[in-house]
Amino acid sequence: MRTWYMKRNCSFSPKQVGMFYASIVCFSLLVASYFLLIGVWMVIIFTTIEILALTIALYIYTRHALDYEKITIAGKQLLFERSWGGKLQQHEFNTVWTKVISTGKADRDIALKSANQEVVIGFFVGVNEREKFQKELQQYLGI
Repeated sequence: MRTWYMKRNCSFSPKQVGMFYASIVCFSLLVASYFLLIGVWMVIIFTTIEILALTIALYIYTRHALDYEKITIAGKQLLFERSWGGKLQQHEFNTVWTKVISTGKADRDIALKSANQEVVIGFFVGVNEREKFQKELQQYLGI
């Protein structure tokens, strides 16, 4: 049995992002409160815009922070699993009839192809590592 597990390279876990978000919001509201007390009420509008923009950006980041691709080969069965934005996709292939092909697209150029099914893979593989990954995966197919 052989498994490849590829995931996004993220600096912060979702828990760390939440702590960062809470600290930034508290600091922004503290500064805005000071200016509100001295009579500059318009700072609340800009603080609200700032917090809203930060909320949207960090929501998108945390939604995709745990994305991954996993390829497992056990005997003549290849199982491809992708988690993208919390949604799980699974595809099952027979290793005898499956090929690893290049699709020709620059950003995602590796795919698994079998009969009437084609799945793009290698989203989390670096550009300089794709050829090596493709050759390594091809060694386990067709046996």
